[in-house]
Amino acid sequence: MVRCFSCGSTYLLEVETGLYKCQMCGQLNEERRSGQVLPRRMEVYPRIEQVREAAKEGVYEMVQSVPSESGVSSEMRLFINRVSEALTPLKGYEGDRGFVVRALSVRSKFKKELIAVLEGKRKFQEWYDVTRTSLGMREDQMDEIIYSALEGLTEPDAVNMRNNFEHKLMGRLVR
Repeated sequence: MVRCFSCGSTYLLEVETGLYKCQMCGQLNEERRSGQVLPRRMEVYPRIEQVREAAKEGVYEMVQSVPSESGVSSEMRLFINRVSEALTPLKGYEGDRGFVVRALSVRSKFKKELIAVLEGKRKFQEWYDVTRTSLGMREDQMDEIIYSALEGLTEPDAVNMRNNFEHKLMGRLVR
């Protein structure tokens, strides 16, 4: 079974012959002669402006990607990626391979759970409570992560959800 080299997910869509896009993390994977799936070649940019431009194009590509098999729109997939990355930050732990592997596993779990929520198989409030409690996170921290992850999304459900979290956060400030 082919797995994403980055997150270990088996949800890979073939976008070109031998090139697969992970539906969980958005990583592009190439199939090599040995049948092993590896990251696409790395590119080196001589100036920071080129790095920033490539990053913008990467986010745009992720948003404009092929519609998912699960029925979750690409824009909501971006939301899922943002939330799961914010809940499992890797900054500062790059040298600890064991931690990074465990964090990526947890990140993949969060993505799967959020997909289930958006597909209507699970209630959002249930996911929210269990996740917040398991991470030992305050309610306002969790609300801020979700609110930030919805920034810039134009889908009606995302806009409505962002407005709800904005009112919730503002209500907390007024008290």
